[in-house]
Amino acid sequence: MNAWSDPTEHEQMEQVRRTVKNKKMPQVSYADDIMKRLGEMNMVSRKLTHKKGTWTKKIAIGVSAAAVLGGVVLGSGFVSPAMAEALKNIPLLGSVLQYNFDSSLQLASKSGLTTAPNLSVTRDGVTLNIKEVMFDGTRLVFMIERQGVEDEKIMSPYLPEDTVSVEGNTLEKVPVDKQKKGYLFTPNVFIQGQRLVYGMFTSAVGKREDGKLISNMAMYEVTKGLSEKNLPDEFDMTVKVDVSGFQEPFEFQVPVKNLSKSKILLKPDKTQSSGTFSYTVKQIELTPVTTRLIVDSKGQVPSNAEQSGDLSATKMYYDIVDQDGNQLEQHMLGLFHRSPDLEYHEDEAYSPFAKAPTSITIKPYTMTVKKDWSVIEDQEGKMLKTYHKDLEMTIPVPAQP
Repeated sequence: MNAWSDPTEHEQMEQVRRTVKNKKMPQVSYADDIMKRLGEMNMVSRKLTHKKGTWTKKIAIGVSAAAVLGGVVLGSGFVSPAMAEALKNIPLLGSVLQYNFDSSLQLASKSGLTTAPNLSVTRDGVTLNIKEVMFDGTRLVFMIERQGVEDEKIMSPYLPEDTVSVEGNTLEKVPVDKQKKGYLFTPNVFIQGQRLVYGMFTSAVGKREDGKLISNMAMYEVTKGLSEKNLPDEFDMTVKVDVSGFQEPFEFQVPVKNLSKSKILLKPDKTQSSGTFSYTVKQIELTPVTTRLIVDSKGQVPSNAEQSGDLSATKMYYDIVDQDGNQLEQHMLGLFHRSPDLEYHEDEAYSPFAKAPTSITIKPYTMTVKKDWSVIEDQEGKMLKTYHKDLEMTIPVPAQP
């Protein structure tokens, strides 16, 4: 066949197959899934027997093949509805975290700081995969992929077996044998025989390159208490995931590797005070993925003239900037519908610095709330911050080798 002539549809599909077979896959390989889906594409393409639009059909197949190899499922605006249907269940190849809503996890993925364990468990048509893991000594994240369930919802709507009310009463639950199969409960995670208690579980994990939300995927994340365990750079964790409709959890032994070798640990134990309020910076941890701040505070938070009458000050919060004023984004900001306590132990995660700073400045601030505890916002709709200049603290960062 002439090199410049258009290949037939069959030849195009064979070329895609050869490319998939020869393509170097990530540690979790979906080559078999892709080959199966390509077989379905053959069946679909044989049904597309329009006498016109041959060129369009060939282009659609070419685009579909590129989508398969790139791990991107394109919508029907780019490929035919039949092709989109054939491709929609192909899992994302390689990294999922590169599409995460959290830019620091995107950076970790693109910088090669994540691992992809080849772990899956299948029961009665439901498959769970541990898709990707990130650990930097301070923060632990792993992705769980679900297959075999035709439902956009992945988080369980049922109450766990051990759920009780705030009064201590057992709540009414749906028996396991009456539950629809395939919904995920919050995993139980064990490291060195101890169960982690600070994990966050969410199905809001990111968007694909085509702008569509990633489905059938959930993320478990821990940002507190890991560095105190003095974990080695490599260890195994046990992950037990209860799934609706199943009596026993899906269990995994997951290898974890800390690929971030440039952690900076500071223990300034430095105190700043104003009036009856004081705070002590106990520890700061810097990694390419996470900044962690541990602060103890006590006393009544200061307030200004505007925070009086029907308005009052919140608890104290802390912004972090480097020597050039570059501010980090706090991972999660807790708002409370009550008056501030007189003592706090804060363990907060922030985005990483773009490069190791020479100094770090802690900028304490409060916000102003109404009687209903709603926060006063500025003209741009952002929560209005009242910074306390007299409480600012600058901590030098020693030069790193």
